[in-house]
Amino acid sequence: MFRQEFCRCLTRRADAMFELADALASAPARVGSLPGLSLEPEFRRGHGSVYAALTRGRVDEPRLRKLLLGTVGGGREGLVWFAGDVSNWARPEAVCSPQRLVVHDKSARTLAGAPVTSGWPFAVLAALEWGPTSWTTPVDLARLGPADTLTGVTGAAIERVRAGLAEAGRGETPGFVFDAEYDLMALSHHHAGRMHVLGRLRSNQIFHAEPPSPGPGTRGRRRRHGDKIALNKPDTLTTPDRAATADSPRYGRVTLTAWDARHRRLIREGHWKDHDGPLPIVAGTVLRVEIERLPGGGRPAGPMWLWHAGPTTLDLVTLFAAYQRRFDLEHTFRFLKHDLGWTTPAPLHPDTALRWSWLVLVAYTQLRLARGCVRDLRLPWEKPQPAEVMSPRRVRRDFRRVRGLTGTPANPRKPTRPGPGRPAGSTRPPRTRYPTHRKNSRQGKKTTTR
Repeated sequence: MFRQEFCRCLTRRADAMFELADALASAPARVGSLPGLSLEPEFRRGHGSVYAALTRGRVDEPRLRKLLLGTVGGGREGLVWFAGDVSNWARPEAVCSPQRLVVHDKSARTLAGAPVTSGWPFAVLAALEWGPTSWTTPVDLARLGPADTLTGVTGAAIERVRAGLAEAGRGETPGFVFDAEYDLMALSHHHAGRMHVLGRLRSNQIFHAEPPSPGPGTRGRRRRHGDKIALNKPDTLTTPDRAATADSPRYGRVTLTAWDARHRRLIREGHWKDHDGPLPIVAGTVLRVEIERLPGGGRPAGPMWLWHAGPTTLDLVTLFAAYQRRFDLEHTFRFLKHDLGWTTPAPLHPDTALRWSWLVLVAYTQLRLARGCVRDLRLPWEKPQPAEVMSPRRVRRDFRRVRGLTGTPANPRKPTRPGPGRPAGSTRPPRTRYPTHRKNSRQGKKTTTR
């Protein structure tokens, strides 16, 4: 059912794009190049069809998002948790590729030593699973352009997910987990009362309690901000409203303390620069997480701070567990890039990169759906694994057999002859060179660098 519906989501060059996704999921080794991927038996066309499919193919993105959202399993305790993150596609030398931004890349080093380069950032939203597994369920993908903001792109993705869950008749309350680079206050304000927002806070932030009620006979405007707590100054921390402890096999003893009904003093910059009227009061829970040890055995540098806002109050242990599951998205990115070759091609246009990214997500989704059907083709030094916890790499080893059992809705290739090619003596004009866009989030300005 999934494969047939995915084929209907491809509106141009459907057969070539469908077989390309099959070859991507069935390849026994890391994808090294697009021509090498065309040699897989699942791709019954020539290597030229790979490039033609990616440059001239079309994907019905709303329909594909709906299809991917339909593969999300049930939530835990009435909650379906999603994690959002940004993965960068580095294109430092592609001066003829438009809409490149300054992105972070650990493998890049400039003359100043900063790990920054030029590339295309992609925002991914994926549903999280529970239990001893690192699988996720990608449901939304969007590329950030020069005129886009991370808050705007993420907010649109959240609305699509919420609308899709409501259309499917699912009554679970969605929860979304983010890292510190997201504007948690803006996301909590625009989606207040309809979902849970959980994310990490930077330790240099200051929060305020609700101001006390004015006494009788008090004149003047009522205070908007009460007593403050500075996250990096322990002497300003008041008595917490809630506390809990948990034992973790990775972190040892975990101590959780929370302050409810806290808010930040917002200023008119970034997302709030053009806000009409007084800035809102966005109240939520500030959670302090203290762990006994790091997974590698080291000692933590300090406590971690989390933010939660939602229609109901959640247990502190549940919030910490949900944030822990966010790191599964990092494992997904690593598999998409290292094994499926997400950033291996070198496309010229960002639309081509977006089509390839959708095919990579669909290939990963097919591997996840095939977990219960594959055999454990383990290497001699590997331990047996049950199907529900089998890693994506081990599922991929037997996907070719499973794919042969299900068949393919793609039509076989049509015999053709190569075209005449470029006329002799003709030349092409030089390609247009594009600058790299640099965003200044604090001032809300955009600059370009050559």
